[in-house]
Parts: sequence; structure tokens; C-alpha cells
Amino acid sequence: MLKLKQILCSILVLGSLLSSPSLWAQKETKVNIAARQISLKNLIQAVEKQTDYTFVFDNSIPLSRIVSLKGGSQYLSDVLKQAFDKSDIAYEIVGKQIVLQKVQTKTNRTISGVVKDEQGEAVIGASVLVKGTTNGTVTDFNGKFELQNVPESATIDVTFIGYAPQSKKVVAGVRSMNFVLEEDTETLDEVVVVGYGVQRKRDLSGSIASVKGDIITEYANTSVASALQGRVSGVQIQQTNGQPGAGIQVRVRGSNSIRGDNEPLWIINGFPGDINMINTADIESVEVMKDASATAIYGSRGANGVILITTKQAKEGKITVEYNASFGVQSLAKELELLDAWEYMNYLNEKAAINNQPTIYTDEEIKSTRHSTNWQRELFRNALVTDHSVNVSGGTEKVQGTLGASYFDQQGIVKESGYKRMSIRSSLNYHISKYVTVSSNLIFSRSNHNQMNSQGGSRGTSVIGSTLILPPTATPHYDDGTWNDFQTQPIAPVNPLAYVKEVDNKWYANRIMANASLTIKPIDGLSIQLSANVNNNQNRKDYYKSLQYPNSQGAASITFGETVGITSNNIITYNKSFLKKHHLSVMGGFTYEQSTSKTAGTGTAEGFLSDVTETYDMDAATVKGLPTSSYSDWRLFSFLGRVNYNYADRYLLTASLRADGSSRYSKGNKWGYFPSAAAAWRLSQESFLRDVEWLSDLKFRLSYGVTGSTAISPYSTQNTLRTENVVFDKNTTVAYVPSDTYTGDLKWETTSQFNVGVDLSLFNNRLRMTADYYRKKTTDLLNNVEMPRSSGYTTALRNIGSIRNSGFELQLDGRIIDRAVKWDLGVNFSLNRSKVLVLSEDKDIFGGELDNTILKDQLNLMRVGEPMYVFYGYVEDGYDENGHIVYKNMDDDPAITAADKTIIGDPNPDFLVNLTTAVSYKGFTLSAFFQSSIGNDIYSLSMAAQAYDYGYNGNTLREVYYNHWTPENPTAKYPNLDQTSYKMSDRFVYDGSFVRLKNLELAYDVPCARSKFIKRARVYVSAQNLFTITSYPFWDPDINANGGGSSMIQGVDSYCYPSARTYTIGCRLTF
Repeated sequence: MLKLKQILCSILVLGSLLSSPSLWAQKETKVNIAARQISLKNLIQAVEKQTDYTFVFDNSIPLSRIVSLKGGSQYLSDVLKQAFDKSDIAYEIVGKQIVLQKVQTKTNRTISGVVKDEQGEAVIGASVLVKGTTNGTVTDFNGKFELQNVPESATIDVTFIGYAPQSKKVVAGVRSMNFVLEEDTETLDEVVVVGYGVQRKRDLSGSIASVKGDIITEYANTSVASALQGRVSGVQIQQTNGQPGAGIQVRVRGSNSIRGDNEPLWIINGFPGDINMINTADIESVEVMKDASATAIYGSRGANGVILITTKQAKEGKITVEYNASFGVQSLAKELELLDAWEYMNYLNEKAAINNQPTIYTDEEIKSTRHSTNWQRELFRNALVTDHSVNVSGGTEKVQGTLGASYFDQQGIVKESGYKRMSIRSSLNYHISKYVTVSSNLIFSRSNHNQMNSQGGSRGTSVIGSTLILPPTATPHYDDGTWNDFQTQPIAPVNPLAYVKEVDNKWYANRIMANASLTIKPIDGLSIQLSANVNNNQNRKDYYKSLQYPNSQGAASITFGETVGITSNNIITYNKSFLKKHHLSVMGGFTYEQSTSKTAGTGTAEGFLSDVTETYDMDAATVKGLPTSSYSDWRLFSFLGRVNYNYADRYLLTASLRADGSSRYSKGNKWGYFPSAAAAWRLSQESFLRDVEWLSDLKFRLSYGVTGSTAISPYSTQNTLRTENVVFDKNTTVAYVPSDTYTGDLKWETTSQFNVGVDLSLFNNRLRMTADYYRKKTTDLLNNVEMPRSSGYTTALRNIGSIRNSGFELQLDGRIIDRAVKWDLGVNFSLNRSKVLVLSEDKDIFGGELDNTILKDQLNLMRVGEPMYVFYGYVEDGYDENGHIVYKNMDDDPAITAADKTIIGDPNPDFLVNLTTAVSYKGFTLSAFFQSSIGNDIYSLSMAAQAYDYGYNGNTLREVYYNHWTPENPTAKYPNLDQTSYKMSDRFVYDGSFVRLKNLELAYDVPCARSKFIKRARVYVSAQNLFTITSYPFWDPDINANGGGSSMIQGVDSYCYPSARTYTIGCRLTF
């Protein structure tokens, strides 16, 4: 009976199969596909071309998928089986149509859940990802998420900034998974970059501050240095002026040298580099090394601190694209109140009356005047600033790479000024084997800078100065449209509009930094790294004054410069843990550095027939320029070593030594030796504090070390020659003669520094504090001293003295509120006191002479027992019976002489305080950054030039006109208008203290859960330099016109290009 049933079933099945026309047609239909590997798209096209069948499918079918076939001529049914069997695509024949449908396998499911923090608040925007895939999403406003097509054996990863990552494996039958994220307690365990290596942050025994890339890019900034402003205690960052692309002065724990460069050493990816080639969006982290324990490993270049920049490096993982864009509008933050045309005419009449001169303007002329030129509004403009950057990174376990590009364009608020920078950056890691890795970094940047003659000089000779003194009764153009020429007036100011339109002062710079390294790890814990770097900086300056400029016949000059630097670092590192509680790290190696600089210039040529060629046909000039050129070369060879010892994360010891051999010094002093030692004690690991729940970390640090500064140019210790015109056989000829500076046996400038500090973290690292006290002394200061005429020299370079800097730093960070509303607050405090200890024969050293026509004298002074760079001048003592200034007599001599000068101000701040705050709620973040400097003085040559006319009839401030001395107002703020003799006095020493809202930003993190492409998106609006609270009457108290590496002229405002107020909108996207 059973056998009969089997026969009947077989007959029925066979009959049904034979009766199916579609199956029969498939079996009879053949297709010829030669390829064994073919995409679904090409397979579908081939079948439809060779048969009467058409395919029907939706967008879920991956047409780019590659399927495997046997190849050749086959039945269509066999081809379909080979292509779709054992896949997630099902097919069905319906007439002459082949229907394709994506099916979900039984092992995949949808997982939903909620992500919260330890307080039970929803975590918005957390990343939820199926590990090892691109299948992911982000949490919504309620912390909820939903993941589809999750395999049975999958692992779910959840990450969010500020929290420790969390992973959970999918359990069979579970459709819901919830996550509670803990605040990232690994903050102190993160790895930071140190000199020639990396180290756990919790193991640091020196004073090192770390700033992550997301903090650097938190606000829109035009440079890396400005992005660091106020972020790190003990670091003072100040603009030299507000011009786009202008220099920024950086001081780490004060200044240490008279002649040497007081700027810190900037290290980019392990090698000295130029920060002007770096876009802030390219930065992974910045480490600021402040004490000698951290900086001594850099020896003769570590005295001024070291700042390490690490750009975004190649990492393993799927390809990630980051795009940043911002657009801003800049404007003059403050307009000075000058006289208008009617006030100006009355002002000149009053001056004439005081001097018993005829009236200049009649009442009728004053009343009939219809025009008043506001020169500030003629010169300044609303200017655009744009910034774009993109970074692509990713890789496999064996090869990782990143490629980035950026474009920055900042128009200046002075017309025609501006700065543009384009950069390209790449990095690559290739793991040849588990023992050998090859890495490379490349950065290229090109910048264009149209620079204005905007500050300093005699009154009226700069664009800014002339804008403020030109009469409001004058106009930029004559009636025929040509430029007005003011050179015939007594003060001979330039026409600022003519200058910015008709004079080009363009700088071009190409910078390349390329390095490669070979890392070998032959055994566990041992690393041998051989690396080399090439820096090439090329610059060109094109100057051209057109024929349209008043009284110009055309003038042009070109200057070229190139610096090539080669660096080789060869480092061996060995790390070993033993006996459970002991960890030892030893590093040693040698480095070589060479730098060669060349310049060449055409000199200024004059007399051109046309403006068409500008600087491209210098030979067409009727008066040729005098060519110039220069060359310099220096080399540095170094040995270095460092030992770190860690016992049970409780006792930490560090010792380092570097020996530098420099080509700058003469035989016998070529080598300098720079040791350091540091110790740290983590009390929180002691048994008596280990169980204190609210104490996360407590560590005391102590360090001492020696660093140095070369402070001299490459040939300062050699007898050099200079050219001079001499008469020989009644003819004048050019000859070489000995230099008038005597060279002697010079020593290195050496800075020894003691540092004691404490690191404290409370309540699971919710509150953090770092405090440091330091005391450093620089000896063997280098400077020129006068020589007796009998020696045949005018000056000699000598080691002449010593100075001391001491101070206190405090950094506080914490999350004040940590619920649905989150409030983060950070404060840093810096105090530095400098003192001149020794100078040669106790003789004062003056800074360079200042001259703005009104005042001409030396101002800054170094004197034993005083702070560095104090102001030196006369003290005013009221007015005489004519309203003229009286100066205080400081000695028994009745005459006012240079002996009556005294210290009248100090440009060094008493302390710096900076505050950052951020409040976030459901994706919105409102953040602010307040910057302040308290107790510093400013000497304002700008105010002096505006207040004192010197008989030139220039415009002045309203305050001067309405508050000057008269018999009826004998206690006025300003003297009689006929005053023509002035001295550099305390009148123009102002309190430069200020509190500024540097940045204010409102940002929104856009939910991207429904997007297949965008992983993270933030949009923001921000304002920079929104307001400043200060008593300084001119444009900006945060300005240092003559600031620079070795400049002794500090705290001076001399018609500086003003800083702008900027409003910005932008976005940051991650794909």
C-alpha cells in the first residue's frame, strides 16, 4: 500500500512539473554568458538581450553585487540558481517576467533600545553600530534607537563623546537592548605626545597641558595660535596687529632672552615646523610642554617651552569623511570719535586765535559746508571670511591612510587687504609585517597675503595713521577723478584710499613638510624608529606702486627667499613591565638638523611707461634697483636619552639628558648639556586614600631641569666682513672691511627651572584641577656692549647678565550640572613675575627708538631689580600759566634733562584669567569664551599722535577738542592747543586691562538616525570679539605693535591695524 502511494505521488509531481509552461520554457531557453564573475546589472542585461524574459525588482536589489557562474552556454534555470541560490535574493518566474525580491534571513532581526547615562538621562546623538559593519544609527532626543537586519551573533557598539564606549553581544531571542553609559574615567589614562614618544597622561611627572582637536575647532579661528589663546594656563598669546595673516606673539612662562627668539619651539608630527601651514581642522591634538622636565629633551631650543602638534593620522576602520565649512562677516569693532568738518574748522580757528594768527574759516564758510569726510568709513569695510576643509580617512589592518584639503580666505577690514591659504595633507601607515611599519606624512600649503602699510612709522606715513589725521574737509579725489595728493601738506600724509588701490604689497609663500619613518619592533617592548623630514619654505614679495598714485612714476621690487631644513631622528625605545608593579621605559637616540637660507632681491626700480607689466618687466624701468642677496647655514647634532620608572602607578620617576652640538658657537663652546629630573607621587593610590570614593586622583609633581637658547645668528662667533665704499687711488670703490662688531668666546644662554605641581580629580573625574608653581633663571644672557674706540670696534657681543621668571598657574575644569541639562565650566589663571638680576656693569639696556614725529625717544628698558621691558620716561606735573605741560624734576638740576626720567609703566600683566562655559540641552549647546588680562600697561603712540597736533593741523579726537586747557578750564585733561613741545611721558601710559567676550556660539547637533550617509552633523552660529570691557581709549588693548621673537619693544600701540568683530555661520559633517 505504501509503495502504491509513493508511485501515485511521483506521477502527480511529475505531471505538475511537466504541465508548468514557465519551467519548461526555462529548461528549453539557453543563454551564453562567458564571464564567470559578473555583476547583477550585467547579468540582467545579458539575459534580457538573449531571451524574451524581463526582470522586475526594486531599489533594494544590489545591482553592483558580483555573482559567480560556471560560464558558457547554459539553461536559464541553471543560471538563475547559480546566481541567487544561497543568497538573500529570491526569484520567481511569472509569465515572461523574472521577479527579484530581497528577503530577510531568519537569523536577522530588528533590535531597539534606549541609551542613558548614569543619572538616567537620555543620551542624544550616541552612535549605535553593529560591530564590523556599516549598519548603524544614532539615538534620538529620547535616547532611543532601532537597528534592522542584526545577525544573531552580532555585537552592538555604543559610543558617545565624554563617555566610555560600551559593547554588548546579541542574545538569541532578544529584540530589545538598553545601554547605560558611564562617564569616561580613562581621561587620565589617555596617551599624550611627549618629546620623541608618547606617554600615558596619568604617568606624567612634568607640566604638560593637552588640548584635543575638537577643542581647537570649537570656535572659528584664523590660526592655530589664536585657537590656543586662553586655553592653557601659563601661556600668553597676543596679536601684533589685526591684519589677516599677521604674526602672533606666544610666551610660555614669560620671556627669557634679550636677543634670542622668545617664541616656543613648534613641533609638527615630531619635527620642527611652521604653524602657518596648518589648518585648525587638521589637528588631532596639541601638547604644551612648560617645565624643564618636559622640555629639556629638546635641549638648546627648549627654554621658551615646546608646543607639539599632531595632525589627524591614518586609522584602521571604514572610510570616514569629515567636512567643515564656515562663512563669516567681519567689521570694525569700534569707530574712534574724531572731529567732523564743522568741528574741525572751529578747531583750526581756535588754534589760530591762540597763536594770534588770522582766522582760517569764516562763519559763512563753516555754515555753507555741506560735506564731511569720515575717513574711517572710507578705509574700512565689511569683509568676508570663509573656511572649508575636508578629511578622508580609513584603512585595513595592514594599510591605513588619510587625505585632507583646506581652503581659507580672509578679506581684511581695510580695503584691498587679505590673506588666502590652501593646504593639502596626507598620511599613510603600511604594516609590512607585525614587526615592521612604514609611515609618512606630507603637508603642502600655499598662501597669498596682500599686506597694508598699516602701522608704526611717523605720523601720517601709514595707511592707518593718515586715515585718522586727514582733515574731514578733504576728499579722496579731485574734481577730475584723480587721487587727491596730500604730500604738499606740512605733515605729508599718504592718501589712504590711493595707497590701498594703487600700491600692491603682495607676499606669496609655498611651504612643504614631508617626513617618513621606518619602525621596527624585533621583540616585545623594543621599538627602533628611523625617521627623516624635509622642510622647504619659499616666499616671494612683489611690491608695485602704479602710475596712478599721486606723483608716482611707477616703482617696483621683487624679493625672493628660500629656507630648506633637513632633520633626522633616530630613536630606540624599550618598555618593560616586571614583577607586576614595576614598569620601565628607556629611550635613547641621536638627531641631526640642518637649515640653509637664501634671499635675493631686485632692489626698487622706478620709472615705468605703463602699469601693464607691474613687476614682470623690471628691465623697463628708467632707474634700476640695486640687487641684494644673502646666505646663511647652521647645523645641530644631538644625543638624547630619557628614563621613566613607574612603581605600582604610585611612584613615578623621570630623568633625561640631551647634548647639543651647534655650528653657531666657536670651538670650546660648541656643546651644551641639558639634564632634567622629575618625580611624582600619586597619593590616591596609597592605602589610606584608596577607598575614598570621591577622590578620583591626587598626584604631586616635582621637577628640575636645564634648557638653553642659542640666541645668536649663525656667524656671530666668527670674524665677518662687510662692504663699504672706500677711496683708492683717488677713486671710490667697493671693498670688504672688517665688521665693527667684535666677536668673542660666547657661551650658551642657559635656563634652569624648578617646578612643583599637583593634579587633583574628584567625583569620578567630574571636577579636575591642575596647579603649578615654577621658578626659572636664565644666565649668560647675550647682548651687544659698547667697546672703546681705541679697540677699532663699536660693539662686542657678550654674555652680560641674568633674569628670573617665577609664577603660579591654575587650571580648573568641571561639569557643574550633569542631567538633561549639562553645564561645563573651565577656568585658568596665570601669574608671572620677571626680574632682571644681573647686567654688565649694571648698565641699563634700552629697546629700539620709537618715532612718530610727535615723540621720538627710547621707551622700553631693562634695569637690574626691575621687571623686563618696563616703560621709561618723564612724569607730568600739571600745566604752567599758559596751559603747557610741566614735567617733574627728579634731581637737583633745575633744567629738565634725561636724568629726570624714571620708570613710568610696566607692560607685563599682573595675571591672566580665562573662562570657558558651555550649556547643552537636547542637541543644543550654548558656549562662551571670556579672555582677560589684568594689570598690564600700554604706551599708546596712537593716542599721542591723535592728541598732539604739533602744528600740522591734522584731525584730532573729539575728547581733545572739548577738554583742552583754557583759562576757564585750567584742570583740563589735555594741554593748550598751541603746545608744540612734547616728551615721552606718563600721559600716554594707559591701563591695558581688559575682559573680552572672545567667542560666543550656539550650536545644534542634528539627529542623523534616518540618514544612511550622514553620521554626525553640527550647525552653528558664532560671534568673535563681541565686546570688550576696558578703559583703554583706542581701538584694541590686546595689541602689541612691535611684538615679536626677540623684540625688546613691548606693550606699544602704534597705529595698529585694528581687530575685527566677526559673525560666523558654519557646519561640521561626518559621513
